[in-house]
Amino acid sequence: MELDSNIPNSPKPGDTFFVRMNNGAIHAAEILETRTVDGIDQQEYFVHYLNFDHRNDQWIPESRLSGNASNEQMEMTNEQLNDSTNSLTSRKRARLKRRLNDDPSDFSHESPFESADQIARKDYKPSVKYIEKIWVGQYEMDCWYHSPFPDEYGKQRLLYICEHCMKYMRLKTTYSRHLAECSLRRPPGIEIYRDPKIGCALYEVDGAQNKLYCQNLCLLARLFLESKVICFNVSEFLFYVLMEYNDNNQKERFIGYFSKEKDSAFGYNLSCLLCLPPYQRKGYGKLLIQFSYELSKLENAVGGPEKPVSDLGHKAYLSYWTWALLNVLKEKPEIEVDELSAITSISTENCLETLSSYGFIKYWRQGHFVCASRKGIEARLQELHAKTFLVVNSQLIHWQPRVKGKAGRYSKTFAF
Repeated sequence: MELDSNIPNSPKPGDTFFVRMNNGAIHAAEILETRTVDGIDQQEYFVHYLNFDHRNDQWIPESRLSGNASNEQMEMTNEQLNDSTNSLTSRKRARLKRRLNDDPSDFSHESPFESADQIARKDYKPSVKYIEKIWVGQYEMDCWYHSPFPDEYGKQRLLYICEHCMKYMRLKTTYSRHLAECSLRRPPGIEIYRDPKIGCALYEVDGAQNKLYCQNLCLLARLFLESKVICFNVSEFLFYVLMEYNDNNQKERFIGYFSKEKDSAFGYNLSCLLCLPPYQRKGYGKLLIQFSYELSKLENAVGGPEKPVSDLGHKAYLSYWTWALLNVLKEKPEIEVDELSAITSISTENCLETLSSYGFIKYWRQGHFVCASRKGIEARLQELHAKTFLVVNSQLIHWQPRVKGKAGRYSKTFAF
């Protein structure tokens, strides 16, 4: 299909054009915002690629615009894309879709939750993303979504963020000076876990006691999570921050975190989860999920993620639930669902959902029973072990449940 090369003198928000994407493909996109590049008097356009995830929205120069996109042309390109993908095998089709959409296949770098507002409003449109990149620790990474940083910082193309205190800066010189002066080597909370086998430590940070740190942490998270993240009212939340360390470097590296309400009326043990892109597909997301359940076990409570859960989040949870439940069934294949729930802290609803998906649940005389052979259990576990799956050593967790209305109690603290 030939594209119209005539570009109007002043493309404006709401116009639809064919745009050359980063991979060279031509796709229809809607202009959401325009701006003038400082110093060179050149226009840039913030575009949303139609039928693509909003995290692919980006600023492009006018040279990437390939002409107006009429409704007929957009239908033709969609049909061509469908025809080409239908001729491929399912595996190649999935790989092509990931490449074109740049869509993550691992939960560790995607929010597990959709907001109720997003589900209700299919015409949801995100805020314009001005911060295109951030520098955290040793990595520069592309941002996916808008985050409500103050205007002085929110309109910067690149922000520098200290991975220890979460302070954000505009200039590299300021950032370098700050790193030399920053006294923190790890998050300002209480260490509750350190595992030398995988080189990770987990810290509990109280949003009420370290308000600025937690607010900055949430602002960082919003750059990668499209779902609603509370950025300022953090006092009612606890933040569990995962850090990477090695014996040769005293300072630790920020991997990600999960948050939870101090007193959840619905028994949720996880509200929001983030792992930075450089640590994607390494099992850290599922490691944080496992931590949330290990803490629920210490509380003698049954928990689960805050609802609603997105498709990607559900897949990640289903993977963890399968692993946790089958490891119990391997030792006790004849067990009631309620007892299985009590052992794993996974709700009976999620236990039934997970085991039913593998045909391990039978309904008889108004009751549900686990019906799985050892051979079937071992086969499923081998499939899981073939993937990256980090495991929490529960013996290394030094934490006690919080007393309602009081500060948390810990069986062991660490001094540095």
